[in-house]
Parts: sequence; structure tokens; C-alpha cells
Amino acid sequence: MNLIGAGNLIKLWKKYFMINGLLKILQKEYQTLNRIEISKNNLLHNYQYLSSLNRKIKIAPVLKSNAYGHGIVEMARILDLVGAPFFCVDSLYEAYQLLKAHIKTPILIMGYTDPQNYMVKKLPFSYAVYDIETVKILSKHQSGCDIHIFVDTGMHREGIRFEDLPEFLKILKQFHNLTIEGLISHLASADNKNDPLNKIQIKNFQKALMICKKYKIHPKWTHIQNSGGLALHLGGVGVNMARVGLALYGIDEDPNLKPILTLKSKIIQIKKLNKGDRVGYGGTFTAKKEIILGVLPLGYYDGVDRRLSNKGFVTVDGTNCPIIGRVSMNITTIDLTKLSSLYIGQEVFVYSNNRSDKNSIENTAKFCQTIPYDLLVHLAESTKRVVV
Repeated sequence: MNLIGAGNLIKLWKKYFMINGLLKILQKEYQTLNRIEISKNNLLHNYQYLSSLNRKIKIAPVLKSNAYGHGIVEMARILDLVGAPFFCVDSLYEAYQLLKAHIKTPILIMGYTDPQNYMVKKLPFSYAVYDIETVKILSKHQSGCDIHIFVDTGMHREGIRFEDLPEFLKILKQFHNLTIEGLISHLASADNKNDPLNKIQIKNFQKALMICKKYKIHPKWTHIQNSGGLALHLGGVGVNMARVGLALYGIDEDPNLKPILTLKSKIIQIKKLNKGDRVGYGGTFTAKKEIILGVLPLGYYDGVDRRLSNKGFVTVDGTNCPIIGRVSMNITTIDLTKLSSLYIGQEVFVYSNNRSDKNSIENTAKFCQTIPYDLLVHLAESTKRVVV
């Protein structure tokens, strides 16, 4: 076996500290071409406004899927002091991200966790549960943890079947080292207030609460509402918490909510095209006259949806500039002909935080015939998030 000499060891340590120091400098000083700006004021405004809609219902921010693309750690750090009952995440990985960032707000893991992960060490999280096998494993390896009973009230995804709830509770009562902290469900059609399924689910949730009382189970937190469900005003039906995601980030019909995200880039090349010149893969755009083309250093990897090819818009100096040609993996091309002043490094708004703009998240989603969630969660994690 080769042994590392003292001289080589010193060289390795020097190299390590040099690289580590360089990384720290880059993290602070490195100028990115693309960036996502998050408005701290708008986020806090949205939380306060949503909390004011019904003082009986506490707002639990949903931070799953990288906080809907906004940045899970960045969102958690802003919201950590607002007094939320929980941050709701989907996975153990997301919970670990918050733990590593020293977030103080309690964390509720809504999604399924591989049982083997419970066996590693004691974890400081709350868990949504809907099967006895998970209960048994938690009792054995996470003694003393808090659980939220997930009941299926009519959406028919995850959750204990409503008719199986009494038997589930009967068995659950035998595990005295687990604290039943919450009762949870999820509305399937909250965005459509007139859907009769809403009333069915709410009624079933109330019945579930009554069944819990019958078994002398009194959860501290009861929650079925999501962003759309807030408009259903359920404060009088035994609900005391709502899990809010998209509305918290300002993507909602309510004019009192403010979008918090802006995706910005910079022009990296400007060139003149002649009539008949074709642009991008497949040459799907053909110039009908002489135009000025701009090149942006981001594409569908970065979250510019490929469906925006020859259809979407960006904004430069307040002017709407069409996307021309196909959106590539790391390149998007735009028509700058309307602009009189152009330069390399000029700022471009790819996604605007102004609802009325053609390139707002909502309007861009319409161009793509999809929903805002779809665009937001595909924003690359590697793109720098900056809180402003």
C-alpha cells in the first residue's frame, strides 16, 4: 500500500483550500447570465394577505418541488420567521435540504418515504401516513414522532379509503409512542367552486373528524384546503390549517396577490438577418424581411418551454420581442427589430412578474396550452436565485 508523504499531504491540503476558497469567491462574485429574482416583499405580502382571509385558518407554505421552482431554501429562509405551523414538502430529500439550511419551522413530509430511510437515525419531521406498515416502522424506528392521518375523501389518489378509516384508527391506537398530530386530505376540484365533488369531500372530511373523536383521537391540525380551496371558506367545518403553494407565490386570479418570480437573461449576440434566412433547428422560422436577431444563453434546459418556439415573447426595455425559431436546449433566439438601442449584455425579461405582460407566467402558460405549475417546476435548479 502506498503511503502519502508529508510533503504530498501538504500539497493536497493546499489544493483543497485553494479550490474551496475559489468556490466561495465564485458563489459571491460570479456574474451569471441567467438569474431568477425573487421578491421578498411580495412573498411576505402574499403570506400576510392569505393569513388575513380567515384568522381561524393558519397558512402552511408548500415548498415541494423546489418550492414550485422558486427555490426551496430561498423561500424557507424568507418564511422562517412568519410563524407558520409547518413547511410542507413531498420527500425526505426536501426535508433534509431544509434541515441542512438550519430552518426552524416544523417540517411535514407529505409524500411516501422508503421505509429503509426511517431505520437510519431519528429524524425531526412529521409524516403523513395512510397504511399500517408505515405506522409499524415509524413506531419501531422513529418512536415519539408526529404523524398526520391522510384520509381519501374522494380524490382517489393517496390516502386511507374513507370506509377503512375506523379499522385503521382502531389499530393505530395501539401504537402509544406515536403522536397523532393531524388529519389531512386533499381537494380534487378546489379551482372549480361549483364542482359538487367539493361538498362531498368536505362532508367526508367532517365525518372523518367525527370518527376520530369516536376513537378519542383529537388531532391538533386539520387540513384539506390547497390554494384554490381557500376560496371555499371552511373555517366553520373543523378545519384550522391550509396548505398553500401557488397562491403564496402570487400565481392566482386574486388581484391582491403579487407574483414574486422574474426570470432574466442577457443578450449575448446581435446579428442582422436578410430576407429568406432561416433560424434554428429545422429552420422553422424564415425571415420575411431584413430583421435584427438576438441570441439568449438559455433554453428548455433552463425552463424556457419548447412550446414557445415561434410563439412566445420576451421583454427588452419594455418592448415585446417574439421568440423566433425553435427553443434549443441552451439557446433561445428573439426578434429585436423594434428596438433602436441594442448592446451585448442587455437585460431581457424572459418571464415577467407583471400579470398583464405577454410573458407573465400565466400568459406564457396559455401560449403553451398548459398550467403555470408546469412552467415553474421546470425552471432549472442550477439557475441562480436572487432575493431582492
